[in-house]
Amino acid sequence: MLQPIRAVYHAGQLRLLDPVDLSEGEEIQLMILSESDRVLAVLGDLLVKVPDSSSENVDEAALAQEIEQGFQGQSPLSETILQERLEGP
Repeated sequence: MLQPIRAVYHAGQLRLLDPVDLSEGEEIQLMILSESDRVLAVLGDLLVKVPDSSSENVDEAALAQEIEQGFQGQSPLSETILQERLEGP
């Protein structure tokens, strides 16, 4: 059972703020997260790590050629926009 429980630390003890479904004497493990740790844990799946490209040598000519090949056979974006404007909503 993975169940987040809120608690308050006071006078050397944790006081639970949420009800728990535990048997008397059941041993559990706790992971204590500060508010900022909790937010980072929740957002962790949404964050994308971008590699630092400043130390990486990029072959710009090869990259430009790869992009150009990806768009071969397609109309220029400007033509597509003009066509959509003429057709209307």
